[in-house]
Amino acid sequence: MKKLYLTLFLLSLSAHCLFAQWTPDTLYYEFDEIEVTATKTSRTLSEIPGRVDVLTSDMMATVPSLTLVDKIRAVSGINTSSSFGMFTMRPNVTLRGLSGEDQSRTLVMIDGIPINNSDTGGVNWNSVHTGSVRQVEVYKGPGSSLYGSNAMGGVINIITQTPDVSFSGSAGISYGTFNTLQNHIHINSRPNDRLSLQLGAFYNYSDGYITTPDSLRTDFDKARYVDDKGFNGRVTYKIRELLEITAGYDLFLNDRGEGRQIREPGMYRKFDQNRARLNIRGEQDDFRYSLNMFFQREDYFRVSERERSGEYSRFNVESDRDDWGVSLDLFQDVGAHSLTAGVEAKIGSVDGGDFYQTSDDVVINRGKMRFLSGYFQDEISLMDNRMHAQLGIRYDYVTFYDGFFEATTPRLSGYNGELDTNNWSTFSPRAAIRFTPERSLSGYISYARGFRASILDDLSRTGILWGRDKIANPELGPETLDNYEIGMDIRPVWNMIISPSLFYSRGSDFLYFVEMEDDDSVFRRENVSSVRIAGAEVDLRYFISDNLTFTASYTRHLSEILSFPERPDLEGNVLTFAPGHQLKGSVSWNSRLANIGIYALYKGSQYITDDNSEKIEPYTTMDIIVSRRFMESFSLSVEVMDILDNRHMETIVDMSPGRMLNVRIGYDW
Repeated sequence: MKKLYLTLFLLSLSAHCLFAQWTPDTLYYEFDEIEVTATKTSRTLSEIPGRVDVLTSDMMATVPSLTLVDKIRAVSGINTSSSFGMFTMRPNVTLRGLSGEDQSRTLVMIDGIPINNSDTGGVNWNSVHTGSVRQVEVYKGPGSSLYGSNAMGGVINIITQTPDVSFSGSAGISYGTFNTLQNHIHINSRPNDRLSLQLGAFYNYSDGYITTPDSLRTDFDKARYVDDKGFNGRVTYKIRELLEITAGYDLFLNDRGEGRQIREPGMYRKFDQNRARLNIRGEQDDFRYSLNMFFQREDYFRVSERERSGEYSRFNVESDRDDWGVSLDLFQDVGAHSLTAGVEAKIGSVDGGDFYQTSDDVVINRGKMRFLSGYFQDEISLMDNRMHAQLGIRYDYVTFYDGFFEATTPRLSGYNGELDTNNWSTFSPRAAIRFTPERSLSGYISYARGFRASILDDLSRTGILWGRDKIANPELGPETLDNYEIGMDIRPVWNMIISPSLFYSRGSDFLYFVEMEDDDSVFRRENVSSVRIAGAEVDLRYFISDNLTFTASYTRHLSEILSFPERPDLEGNVLTFAPGHQLKGSVSWNSRLANIGIYALYKGSQYITDDNSEKIEPYTTMDIIVSRRFMESFSLSVEVMDILDNRHMETIVDMSPGRMLNVRIGYDW
């Protein structure tokens, strides 16, 4: 960590000395003019009574990366669980001190459409290519008053590109370490004011690497390879001011090795995905509406094999995970009030099973969840737009139904049959206010409640997990989190912004695995614990010149189990995969010779077991990108991830890839 502090200090000092000749003309836009949709209405950052961070396309261009997750991890307070870099099958991106191994506590959306699946709560981050992204908005703290389940720790909204000229596009190809090939093409067209079209495709391939350290390696350990393909398309047609229709479709096909092979073809997984969306919107005077319909299917397939005492077994996991929904949002401005109201209906389902290839055993599980919701929000502007208040509340009524489990294997057959239907409801309020007495000073205070519904995997699936029997629990209710927060944005000088935040959260009915009273070899999820999370974040943005920017952030979290009647020995323990310290910094410099971006990260130690008996050590990484545009339309860039080659452990048995070099050629028109 000392090396990181020294590096950040020297970078900022040298940059200031070399580039102190600037003029205070346009840099206020970094806070005052960036527009976001975190409250479902278009607002500048200075109008939102909460902490929202934005990664614009210009900012993302200076962050060294092989995936979108690499770029998002630069945001303060974000904790990414991406053990193998681009080779990670299901990266997790979490906020506000919640466990980094559970994506379902942070909601992720694309253009306002949720993409967390109901079966696992996960997000297929690998299905989103950075070339299609215009900006990423990160709303920190509970967002359930607007967005419902999963928005307990925060909301990440990925905003895609919008065509603004008659014809444009980009294409690129890159090659790097581990025989890694990445290429893409994106085409945008706006032939007239009514019609716009977007098409994109990408392909990623890599031989990968063996994640197991040499000391633990066996003959069965193989490289984790990657073979990803994606396509996306969108068309928008504006009939009149009150009627604009957008239809979109995304297809993602992938094949990823698990790094273990006993017999051909070895263990691997597929997360093939289809996403379809239809949006109808319009506006007239002070009234607007937006009707969204979406469907998402993930066809999950896994080959799993084992060898114990010389006996080989193999089974295939096949699971159809469907999520579909419809929502209607209405917006009306009345004087100083911006009123928003909406209703939403969503259904998530799973139809899956384990199909053994070395025996006749079969394990089947099915289940559905239905969400019926309504919300209301009032945003109030006062004192000549220097004060902004937000009041909101949402009601969700949730039903688990059509649950079913069947197993032919004797070990699990005692739990066969239909599962009980379960209903519950919850309110999610929010109250917040921001006051800006002058342009150089702004502050906010807020209270919000968030919730997360249980995932279908815990409600309906019985099976083997971590070598033990895990049984379904259809009676699970929601987790809730009450968050109190205060923050400021300060400009000590015109070209510097310091943004500190403090928050305190109390979580109730958190879900944990508990051993059954009559058989300690069997366990299931229960709403049995409460947690508390205290945190502090501070961001520094220093615009040294129009071409040179320095950023730094520090995050401190204390996330601990407050009460656990079933396991009092765990009370006071820290949540797993929740680092207490994170320090991040970056320098971006644009010049006639080249554009340079440097990103550094220090992540503190993390416990990986509930009893805090095992942890992974702190680590520091540094990445760099150097790019140059030539012949107007062509670009050449060189990226080095983990330039210090600091191979670190992010699980107890797996190691990061270390230094990776990537050379990219791009063409824009």
